[in-house]
Amino acid sequence: MKLHRVSLALPAALLMTGTSLKAADIARLEWGGFVVENDSSDGWDSFKSLSSDDGNSVKLTFASLDAKADGATLEGRANLSGHYDISQPKNDRVAHIVATVEGHVIKSGGAVTRLVITIGTEEKTVEWPSGSNASEKFKRDIEIAVPAEGRLPAPFEVKVETYAKKEGASDAAYLSIDTLTITAAGDQVASY
Repeated sequence: MKLHRVSLALPAALLMTGTSLKAADIARLEWGGFVVENDSSDGWDSFKSLSSDDGNSVKLTFASLDAKADGATLEGRANLSGHYDISQPKNDRVAHIVATVEGHVIKSGGAVTRLVITIGTEEKTVEWPSGSNASEKFKRDIEIAVPAEGRLPAPFEVKVETYAKKEGASDAAYLSIDTLTITAAGDQVASY
């Protein structure tokens, strides 16, 4: 198992000597570093993780998370999993999360491509089934459930898997992921 930490810029309060951070001191959602737990593409140093200025979203940009089945290769898959060390303000409640995934799919009629995304504790699947051709750049918004109390799990798990399978000798399938953006929206209550 590989563990790699991708560093993000830290708030100035964390960099000052002798300053301790408490839940009441956090003004916005802080995504922290992304810790890679498994990377079948071995490209952990080729992807980037950036959080938005307002803290509401984080974007993973991939360089080589793709699966292909062509020629003698009947099926292929690639995955990246890890977690964010999230700090959520004490009175902040997240109402919903949207995972926006962008990438490319090319497949013949006898092939299947599948994208599986796990955010927090929920797994979602997007599939391009056998029986239809596809050749497109795609963008999908996927709604992710949030616990009733509106608190995000810490650590915050993220897993992306691409899968491609072909049936016949002339079939081919290719699926790649370019970006995954996780956006948390909710009612923010000021802490005093």
